[in-house]
Amino acid sequence: MRYFLLFFVLFVCTSHSKAQNTLSSTNKKAIEAYQKGLKALQERNIEMAFNEFEEAIEKDNLFVEPYFHLAKLYEQSRQFGNAILNYEKAVNAKEKSSVTEIASQQVGQLYLKKGDYQKALVYLEKGLPAVAVSNQKRYLARLESCKFALKSLENPLKITPVELPKTVNRFDSQYFPVLSADRETLIFTGQQDKDENLYQSVFKDSTWSVPVSISDKINTLENEGTASISADGRTLVFTSCGGRRGFGSCDLFIAYKEGNDWSAPQNLGTNINSGEWESQPSLSADGRTLYFVSDRKGSIGKRDIWVSQLDSSNTWTKAINLGNTINTVEDDLSPFIHANGKTLFFSSEGHVGMGGLDLFFAENQQGKWSTPENLGFPLNTHEDQVALYISSDSKKAYYSLERSQDDKIRRAKIVEITLPESLQAKFKPTFFLKGVVTDAQTKQKISANIELVSLKDKEKIGLFTADNQTGIYTFVLTAGNEYAIFVNKKGYFFKSINVDLSQQIGIDKILNISLEPIQKNAKEILNNIFFDTGKWELQPASMIELDKLTLLLNENKGLPIEVSGHTDDVGKDAENLILSQKRAKSVRDYLVQKGINPAMVKSEGYGKTKPLLPNTSAENRKLNRRIEIKFL
Repeated sequence: MRYFLLFFVLFVCTSHSKAQNTLSSTNKKAIEAYQKGLKALQERNIEMAFNEFEEAIEKDNLFVEPYFHLAKLYEQSRQFGNAILNYEKAVNAKEKSSVTEIASQQVGQLYLKKGDYQKALVYLEKGLPAVAVSNQKRYLARLESCKFALKSLENPLKITPVELPKTVNRFDSQYFPVLSADRETLIFTGQQDKDENLYQSVFKDSTWSVPVSISDKINTLENEGTASISADGRTLVFTSCGGRRGFGSCDLFIAYKEGNDWSAPQNLGTNINSGEWESQPSLSADGRTLYFVSDRKGSIGKRDIWVSQLDSSNTWTKAINLGNTINTVEDDLSPFIHANGKTLFFSSEGHVGMGGLDLFFAENQQGKWSTPENLGFPLNTHEDQVALYISSDSKKAYYSLERSQDDKIRRAKIVEITLPESLQAKFKPTFFLKGVVTDAQTKQKISANIELVSLKDKEKIGLFTADNQTGIYTFVLTAGNEYAIFVNKKGYFFKSINVDLSQQIGIDKILNISLEPIQKNAKEILNNIFFDTGKWELQPASMIELDKLTLLLNENKGLPIEVSGHTDDVGKDAENLILSQKRAKSVRDYLVQKGINPAMVKSEGYGKTKPLLPNTSAENRKLNRRIEIKFL
């Protein structure tokens, strides 16, 4: 209220000093009533101001200034219909003047907020000549938003929001939904009796289970919400306000899951949290990059999106602003980094949109963000759209919609939509690989580190772990690349997996992995060794796996090995035998070149004589063409 009254005192004093010589009326009684209205505002008597301005209009119904002041009063009291009515009367009462142009600006912005874009465009264009130089960029953006919105209304997306079942939408409000990569665990913020907590629901037997508190270690009597979870569902970052020791009004905390239990949450520290407000986190699929929102010093606008990464020592780096391609002078909120690690979805009122907060996405292209693209109508409307979650396969989206209940309250419910193919085509989908890691001899479930390497650019692009208690792992792969996957645990031969998605989109897959303890007669196939057809020279992509093998052999110098080459049954037997021998020797030569004792490495070629599978299909023949390592 204090700010409201101060605004009018300043506004009226400025207007009054200018208005004495520029009033649009010559009716003395009308002017007298108008001036009494200004004085009433200065004295903070809002009711009297209303009466005097209406009196002035009654004496002269073409008197612009009292219409304008009445409109401002109605707008500040959120009576937008009456505000629009009086602004329009101010615009139409006289020929164009500075006051009518300012009134056009104001009514244009109100029509924009209502979603009446045609009228908004007309009035905003009328008010354009009176826009101050300092405000032109923001004003022109509103004009662009009107044009964009009108075009979007002509080409709507075909979406049908479907509420999740009442078992999920059971609270006063529920919002900010996120899912694990396998789309089987839903985590969201539920508000009940003004208390926010985190809940989880499991998709089982084709339906979502009744939500339960995510953990008594995480939820408190204070507010917890806006969470994000890694692809494997085992790293959680969430917002806590007031209930834990923090640095600002709201801080980000992290917790880890082992088996079925969550660890006690830890504050993410001063590299991420500040003395200001931090909220709305989004973790990358591997849990090593964190996007979030803050209004801290250094922001470009009101609230900006920031980012931090886990370094090689597992320490979160000092957060940096995501930059002015994404952030604007207005609010930029609710980041969500897709499982593909490249597509960022977020909400902004600073980019051209439908009015208010709209949903956008941008692509990270070699470390730089592309120009954000509006997701379009009706995902975006004239009302605020705050957050969106896209499933790992890019087929479904989840968000909350506010809907009236019993004509009294507006209740946010979580809805699901099937994304139109036109949207799906704009960002790369992922598919998940999940399973259980076990000891090949004892069948015991074990933990292991899982490295994901891009064979195209030879870079490690993901690091995951299998659960220490259950051995379960989950990670995602993005279409358009070929991957080497290495499953490592000290004392075991690493498992090598090759997944080629360079020419096709993959499918979700269950793959259980057995690791061989390093001991005599233990053997393993190297699935990321590559040769040209009929050749024995190693392709450059093979060096990634051979360097890992070199490291393993240096850690186990007491055990000699055999490198064996194998072919399929295509071609002459003698030629296949020679080819397999030369390929095995190429691997041995590389290892020796890297410093492995030549006396500890022998190579053999077996041609087609030891197939893994019958040579009855192209896929079987591909598996039979291989390099194996055996400890002797």
